[in-house]
Amino acid sequence: MFLYGFFDYKYDLNGFTSDLFSRNHIIFLIVAFIAIVLIGIFAKRIKKKSIDIFFKIFAIVISVLEITKITWESYYDITRGFGFNYGGILPLYTCSLLIYCAFVVGFGKGKAKDVALTWMSTIGMITGFIIMIYPSGLNWYPVLTFGGMHSLLFHFSMAASGVLILASGYKKLNCKDIYLSLIPMLILEIILIPFDYIFKVDYMQIYGGDGIPLMEDFASFLAKYNLRFIFTIIMTASYMALSLLSVVIYKYIRSLVYAYKYKKNRIVIENN
Repeated sequence: MFLYGFFDYKYDLNGFTSDLFSRNHIIFLIVAFIAIVLIGIFAKRIKKKSIDIFFKIFAIVISVLEITKITWESYYDITRGFGFNYGGILPLYTCSLLIYCAFVVGFGKGKAKDVALTWMSTIGMITGFIIMIYPSGLNWYPVLTFGGMHSLLFHFSMAASGVLILASGYKKLNCKDIYLSLIPMLILEIILIPFDYIFKVDYMQIYGGDGIPLMEDFASFLAKYNLRFIFTIIMTASYMALSLLSVVIYKYIRSLVYAYKYKKNRIVIENN
């Protein structure tokens, strides 16, 4: 076991390989899932006005942490001679949409707010759960460092905020939301597809599937035949699958809740 300083830079972590599924990672997951379950249980008691205030504060806090992380790591990148990492450090990933959507939810209204809520409670929530369990950032930083903890807490907040939105009734999902949730994705992709293809970087993992098991090999295979655009289309479609999964799970859980309440009320009536 290696001990590192909390703000140590990734290339200074001598002997470190990965903290994926380490003891610290597993402990974090246990605590995180307990916290999410508690949020789901008590969310109904939270008033809509309190949630509005929460998302205003939440948007500002995650933005400050993101700016801090970018500034901190860029300082080391530049002073160590690597230069500014324009191809990897900017907040232009799928997960980065949490920052922008949180601001729209906290300070916006109308259709824009509904679209942001939809993304956060579908694609954002499911992506948060997936990456919290398999955070590629732990291949660079241990859990108990700023880099590792930032990644874990960021993706925890994606999952937890989605649960809060749905469990509190702040947003109710419908089938149309499967398509609405794609709007933030498509807006960001319109900007990033030219950027990714011109500079051969991989924001949103739509160019090379960086960090996604098997998908990296699939992207490389298609690239040999000048068919990389097919990979981009497949990755975009996969986000719709995540949204569909969210809506199905949401409706299933709601049906269980309604069935439980109906059964409970029926027992009460029969006893009276």
